[in-house]
Amino acid sequence: MVSPLPLGERKACLGCAKAKRTCDKRMPSCQRCCAKKLNCQYSTVRRYWRAPSASARPDIVSPTNALMPHVEHPQLQADTRQVSLYNTMGDICLTDLATANSPTATPVTYTLWFLELETWAISDVGTTTCRFNPEPIPASIGAKSWTFSVAGWLRQWVQEGCNPFIHKQLYLDTGLPQCLQDAWLTATAYSARTAQNEHIVMNILDDRANSLLQAQIHDDDSFMAVPGLQTIQHLARVQALFVYQYLRLYDGSIRQRAVAENTIPILQTWCQQLWQSAALDAHHSTPLQSTAELGGLDPRDGLTTLPHWKAWILSESVRRTWLVCQSTLATYFRERDGWNECTGEIKFTACQGLWDATSSGAWAELVSGREPLFVRSLHVDELISTAMPTEVDSFSTVFMTLLMGREKVDSWAASQRLIKGSSIKLGAESPSE
Repeated sequence: MVSPLPLGERKACLGCAKAKRTCDKRMPSCQRCCAKKLNCQYSTVRRYWRAPSASARPDIVSPTNALMPHVEHPQLQADTRQVSLYNTMGDICLTDLATANSPTATPVTYTLWFLELETWAISDVGTTTCRFNPEPIPASIGAKSWTFSVAGWLRQWVQEGCNPFIHKQLYLDTGLPQCLQDAWLTATAYSARTAQNEHIVMNILDDRANSLLQAQIHDDDSFMAVPGLQTIQHLARVQALFVYQYLRLYDGSIRQRAVAENTIPILQTWCQQLWQSAALDAHHSTPLQSTAELGGLDPRDGLTTLPHWKAWILSESVRRTWLVCQSTLATYFRERDGWNECTGEIKFTACQGLWDATSSGAWAELVSGREPLFVRSLHVDELISTAMPTEVDSFSTVFMTLLMGREKVDSWAASQRLIKGSSIKLGAESPSE
């Protein structure tokens, strides 16, 4: 039986939900159930969060330090390493609304999508496994659109303090790290450069970039070379170095581009160390175990929702920053050499509204009411057949344009405009060829 609910409100089949496995929600039977020859059944009722009882909850870390409890590193004889992602993350139990008042109701346990260790695997690394444009081709309009969009995101960061890969709440508790303060000041000066002051601006860029590199350890590919860094510190230095790299690669100066090309291996190493640190955090997470209880999760309950929101912000920031860095480098190599090596596929959240949520309550309402669209980066084309354009955020549509081309993405958006007459924003407008 086909579910009457749209994809955005449809939940995993009962078998995948019970086994806590990802469900592709294909109809009439999902791929996992087909492979295991199981009877695939979908519920036609919306899911709602169920708050754990007070007696069933372990002690909850306060929101101010929810991202950074101390966990001992198993491979270090130093004191401890701060784990930055998942101290209070855990299974959120969901119960169908229609059966919530039934004494025989069976709760369905739903694990928040960004918590599973397997989601930190990087797959399909290598030139022969790239799903999009595997053959050498000239620079495409998708690549031009991407570089144009990234430039717009850096301007947005200068003007608003955030963009689609640097979240406004990310450094709210700790304060903006010094390396990112320097990068922000440099980007601000760069955006205001003129022919008269350009030499000053470029001197600032050189000085700040060199200071960042000299202050960091980058002579070892393993994150074990920098055991004192927390994941959020890894993230800050990657974001700062990326700002400098982008400005230098696309400045138009032969000298700046040559300097940036020499630094590309360092950025790639730092991205690898960032990802390893986040994966280790996920490995050491001790999720809160909760039990189903009548009544929905109250988005106003900051003690419950705030740690989840903060952990997702850090997790998604790591994913998006990695994706922006690798995609920008791949685009640059393709424009320069006519080809690029596939750096792999990761997962990120594409659901409209989650990144822009202004509070933990608003985020919790969105999470409990719709599919998060946790997609594989090299399979974003699947969103065209599984989601409406209004369900996908601008970051994801820009990435779709890079891999698929603007024509396909525009056609997808037009299909909904014809149905609903709605105006859909697909990210930064880029110059046409």
